[in-house]
Amino acid sequence: MAQSELQDVTVYTQDGSALGTVSDASAETKVEILKSDGSRIWIERHDLKNTDGQWSVADNYTVYSADRMSDGWTESEVDDTIDDTFPASDPPSFTLGEEGKKS
Repeated sequence: MAQSELQDVTVYTQDGSALGTVSDASAETKVEILKSDGSRIWIERHDLKNTDGQWSVADNYTVYSADRMSDGWTESEVDDTIDDTFPASDPPSFTLGEEGKKS
């Protein structure tokens, strides 16, 4: 499923009501959905299906919530920030020094 195919589409529940709009389709396994109340949820890509041009969630889909996130970061922004922290700049907690160079 192409990332651009899902970006900005409306996703519906099984009963036909709008769940929200895809606000970030850049992650490999999940899409971020912006709900009408401003909250954000993530749904696995495999839980979305396109029927007659309308995207809906599968039965028993799993929702990943960001209720405790107050700064509004997207999943891809969090992933990028985490990636930027590696490799760690901290030196090893010990060095072998001259004692470790025995021949």
